[in-house]
Amino acid sequence: MKRVMLFLTMVILALTNASGDEDILLYKVDNSKNLISADTIASSLAEKGYTVAKNQDMNGPYKRQFQESSFKSYNLMSIYYPSIAKESLLKYAESGLFVPFSIAVYQRENENSLYIALLTSDAKEKILNVIDPLFSKLEALNRKTINKILPKAVEIKFDYKPIKTDEKLYTKYSFEVDDEDAIEAYEEFKMLLTEGMKPSGFVVANYIDYNKELKKDKHDDYLFYDSYSLCKLKIIYELSKTKPEAGAFAPCTMVVYHKKGSNKTELVSLNINNLTSTLALKDESLLQMLEKAQKDMTAIIEDASE
Repeated sequence: MKRVMLFLTMVILALTNASGDEDILLYKVDNSKNLISADTIASSLAEKGYTVAKNQDMNGPYKRQFQESSFKSYNLMSIYYPSIAKESLLKYAESGLFVPFSIAVYQRENENSLYIALLTSDAKEKILNVIDPLFSKLEALNRKTINKILPKAVEIKFDYKPIKTDEKLYTKYSFEVDDEDAIEAYEEFKMLLTEGMKPSGFVVANYIDYNKELKKDKHDDYLFYDSYSLCKLKIIYELSKTKPEAGAFAPCTMVVYHKKGSNKTELVSLNINNLTSTLALKDESLLQMLEKAQKDMTAIIEDASE
């Protein structure tokens, strides 16, 4: 890829002191008979019109890599609702950060309750710095759907409040590249990005060529629009010990796109401040781990763009 002129779009947002469930919606349902699982929930979501891009069991990898887990089950789902996803993405290219969005489904060992965690519209609007009925529409649909598929589920509150932050919540990179060179340059960038992630323990948990979805509906605005669900097992493992609802952010979505006529490829990724502030993290070892992951990913992106 050409030598790029890189700029960071810093979204400076102050998180409110409202209760934690304004940013994360958490449901609890009795599962003493083990009739509910991430698989049954995924199937029900698909029946209700959602696209389940990935339903990843994390408990198996936890046990294999770390030889222990405090969970009976822990799954991370990447899903989206096609019509709302398309509409929001066409209005706000950066909203691809939530196409797909994440849902954590988990049950601890020796507990009868299963939990479901996902981000609220408030959280998404804070991150994107926009207010739009589309986000509320999706949240209302999510609530309605969960109530239908799990009628006995109840919404519960957290015992902590988010920590205010004036740090950036997402980073946007812009790479100057002519439209006619963009696809070839992007192929090289993808290769370097993938190679760069491996030594740091990042994996692409899922990939979606969302431009294909747009073209099906006669929208031909982009040369490409790709969505990457990124995960680092060590981080989600450590976070889930005390804050399993962190799965509402994981895997984190990164989008790369090039709008026709723009002569620039853009990359948007979430920052770790979403986790540290929303989850009110104070554990120094966790904070250091997250800060290092942020620095590593920034270096990987910048190295791949040189």
